[in-house]
Amino acid sequence: MNKRGRTGKIILVVLGLAVLAAAVYFTFFFFYKCNDLACFQAHQEKCSRTKFVNDIEDVAWLYYIKGKEDGNCKIEVEVLNVKTGSIDKAGLNGKAMTCYLDLRSTASPEAELSKCTGTLKEELQNMIINKLHAYIVENVGEISGELQKVI
Repeated sequence: MNKRGRTGKIILVVLGLAVLAAAVYFTFFFFYKCNDLACFQAHQEKCSRTKFVNDIEDVAWLYYIKGKEDGNCKIEVEVLNVKTGSIDKAGLNGKAMTCYLDLRSTASPEAELSKCTGTLKEELQNMIINKLHAYIVENVGEISGELQKVI
């Protein structure tokens, strides 16, 4: 085999490896980065791999759209920083959950807890239960009076 033929084969192998590496990167590691909610919702509707930080007044949320899974859109949600609220809310920092929203949905993943799993969901549910318990204890007399009217 001459030198020119061997060089051509080496170039083809290197090119093939570069294409393979690019394909692996874009398939498994690349996330489009959105800077606003409209961009994120557009990608969420298509369920395309996207990363977005939703930095609102009281909480900074990190969303990763992982892609389609079992007919749903898989989105990982993490609380980056709780800025305001009680001390128990600060315990949410760093907690995450995985949500499986309907395809074409643009709803906020944390708004549909029934479609999520993970430690963040558990902590949010505990907070809701604790608030309901405190409300019932504070208003037990009023609630009892209302129940007597019904019965």
